[in-house]
Amino acid sequence: MPLAPDAINPNAKSYTPQGFKDTVTPKAMTLEDIRQTIADFKNAAEHAKIAGFDGVEIHSSNGYLFHQFFNRSSNQRSDQYGGSIENRNRFFFEVLDAVAEVFPQQRIGARFNPSLHHSFGMIADEETIPGFDAIISRLDAEYKLAYIHLSEPFTDVSAVPFLVQEVARHYRPLYKGTIIVNSNFDQQKANDVINAGYADLVSFGKLFISNPDLPARFATGAPLEAWNQDTFYTPGEKGYTDYKALEEMPV
Repeated sequence: MPLAPDAINPNAKSYTPQGFKDTVTPKAMTLEDIRQTIADFKNAAEHAKIAGFDGVEIHSSNGYLFHQFFNRSSNQRSDQYGGSIENRNRFFFEVLDAVAEVFPQQRIGARFNPSLHHSFGMIADEETIPGFDAIISRLDAEYKLAYIHLSEPFTDVSAVPFLVQEVARHYRPLYKGTIIVNSNFDQQKANDVINAGYADLVSFGKLFISNPDLPARFATGAPLEAWNQDTFYTPGEKGYTDYKALEEMPV
């Protein structure tokens, strides 16, 4: 049975080896479950280090476990991991501290999606942005991470007054370290956000999958290949490693 902050079904879809299926009601994590999960993250970091990885990114975004703790729609606990913003952020910082026993802070990144709304079972509210403000401000004041990795809104949140439409622009004054930004960028938008000083780097996901030589295409102005959404979250090479670089394509 899946674990979550609370036994609340997000009423969404989840990928399984048999394809997307309706989510089920998870088991509310006990304090022992939380302690074990913290230990599991530390253990995973140790294995990553043994395997030769230079560092790790803590994925605290997109409806996954940390995001569920941050969000009041999925975290309705009444103990030290629920209620206040500080309590809802506690699990993330405890995991971060455990991972930092394995990798130095400068080898750790963290990913966040502050303005996620009505996606992956997450419903934002008036405390959502203040909650992420508290996380980013504390990371700036107390930690020296390699970077924070922020997602711009996945959906149009212009009509949601308590959410941020330009995430990198909002968090640049709060964070003096390296900011990576992601989500629906093309070459021009990426250059614009970097030139404006809101982010230091831009990451590409889907565009990089369908264009394995993306930097070369950007540099030369070559046309970009479109990705095939139908192949996402499916096994095998199709849609992941079968896209061709320019020099591999027929003339």
